[in-house]
Amino acid sequence: MHALEVFDPSGATEITKLHAARLGGLDGKTIALLSDDMWQSHRMLPLLKDLLEDRYTDITVLPETDFPMGSRAIDDEAVADMMVARGVDGVIVGNAS
Repeated sequence: MHALEVFDPSGATEITKLHAARLGGLDGKTIALLSDDMWQSHRMLPLLKDLLEDRYTDITVLPETDFPMGSRAIDDEAVADMMVARGVDGVIVGNAS
């Protein structure tokens, strides 16, 4: 007999492993924007950059135009190497369609 595990959508699922340590805050951090080049990311990411810079006076936001664009292009070790070389503390990837 097979068993199905069902999750209650009205509740929460326990997170047992995070993909990366979360930043304590954004002040003094360097954040890179990466574009998967979908669903108006050319409008949303520059707006997000402006909003972050308005809210955090000591933040550096590297625009998506500094990096390769497109789902396949950003899924590459060379892009990760670019992040390390630029001293990036965090990355925001957008927009999923």
